[in-house]
Amino acid sequence: MTPSGFGKLSSAKLLTAAALIAVFSGAVVGLSVGYVVHYSAPVTRTFYLFDGTVPFNETMFYGHPHDTFVPDTITVNKGDHVLIHYVNIEDKGEAHTYTMDPPYTFDATIYGNATQQGIVSTVTTKDRIILAQGQNATITFTASWAGVFRYYCDFHQPTMTGYLVVIG
Repeated sequence: MTPSGFGKLSSAKLLTAAALIAVFSGAVVGLSVGYVVHYSAPVTRTFYLFDGTVPFNETMFYGHPHDTFVPDTITVNKGDHVLIHYVNIEDKGEAHTYTMDPPYTFDATIYGNATQQGIVSTVTTKDRIILAQGQNATITFTASWAGVFRYYCDFHQPTMTGYLVVIG
């Protein structure tokens, strides 16, 4: 009976060969998983939100204005820090709210005008703010829960509704 080729290798050479194979295999698997599973670190996502109007007759909603949010969808990744600059650009003296459905709350600074001069108020851990005509707010929160969450104006339903889409 002839000895196998491994019988001629010393223990040190055999361990070295096994270590090289393990390192090479680990590198191949690590690179392939890196291409399949993409992870990006949380970042700050900035959005500019305005009120807009829908071009149809107001009598359709029993005299209620047909205001909308522009944009009506905000998409972020779970863990992202979200910064929304919301400006009430209404041409008549009409207030709007920015209200979020649970579980989300936010911090906000409300300014007296669109150029962010003259702080009117600062709120923390709220789910609703009211902006008068011409006011501006910076709204901040962390997208901690994945899913689709509604934001809306309490005064102008059903058209003034948008959605926060959190991927993750």
